[in-house]
Amino acid sequence: MGRRKHPHRTKTLYILRGLPGTHKSDKARDIQDRLGGVIINADEYHRNKKGQLVIRPEKLNEGHIWARGQALQAMDEGMDPVIIDNTNMSWREMFPYVLMGFHRGYWIKFLLTKDTFRVSLDEIDRRCPNIERWKLERMKNRYQSVRHVYQILRDKECRREYEPSIDSWMP
Repeated sequence: MGRRKHPHRTKTLYILRGLPGTHKSDKARDIQDRLGGVIINADEYHRNKKGQLVIRPEKLNEGHIWARGQALQAMDEGMDPVIIDNTNMSWREMFPYVLMGFHRGYWIKFLLTKDTFRVSLDEIDRRCPNIERWKLERMKNRYQSVRHVYQILRDKECRREYEPSIDSWMP
């Protein structure tokens, strides 16, 4: 068995990436079934008492703030793995999770769903009738590839946007 490059990073943070309807949640459940851990998804904030997803556009930001809080709590409790099941198309969306995980000793893995770029927007639009086509196009256009976590951690725009919150995410 090979040695890990960073033996002090013993826990894993999976950041799933992809458009709605590209099977991120299936991938998250597959990882959880194999490895345990916890799945964090901003959509859970929008579920009603019957378990139905009722997203109100004016509450989207609140849902993401809630998800970041859930992720922070899971990492502080040492959960392994922590699985972030949101679109995460841009560095800006991933920055809080990357920062939290990095400073808590998590090995960070980015997993892009294959359907995000293999399937047409027409098909994704069909799979997600409640999301307007222009929003799907905007999400897809926001995509930024990642080669290394330092791309995200060192990004000045991300740091500037989240500056007021960064201290609360540091251990």
